[in-house]
Amino acid sequence: MDKIEVILKNIEPIIMNCKKKANIPSWEIEDYMQEGMIVALELYNQILLADKEDSGLNFYVYFKVKYSQFLIDAYRKSQAYKRRYELPDYAEISLVRSVADEKQGVAENFIYELLFNEITEILTPAELITFQDLLDGRVVDRNKKYRLKAKIIRFLFGDV
Repeated sequence: MDKIEVILKNIEPIIMNCKKKANIPSWEIEDYMQEGMIVALELYNQILLADKEDSGLNFYVYFKVKYSQFLIDAYRKSQAYKRRYELPDYAEISLVRSVADEKQGVAENFIYELLFNEITEILTPAELITFQDLLDGRVVDRNKKYRLKAKIIRFLFGDV
């Protein structure tokens, strides 16, 4: 692996940590990763390739500050007054659920997001509504809840 590949591999946890602090509603995990890599490559070209390696600057600290500021700017742009008509009048609980995950590590949160996305892909539209109702804390018919639970268990563990 050359130097840039090592840097891109090492910034993934920093990107996931910054994602928790600045959750941009229209972005997916891939968007955060892609923008983080773009910022890292720009910094790499600015600092490391410009013969500034002897300055004693820690690339990862500088990257975290630069990427955090980039996310704040992107969040401000997405929440701008002129774009208010595009936003819902409420905050969906499913979008806010990641706030409670701060005690988990980056890997656990990433796996949780992937598993959540896979589960939502296997559900029918009616089951997806039931699943969303359960996430939002609404009362759901006992039979629907049981069928949904059984389907998710079959998906997770195969035919038990």
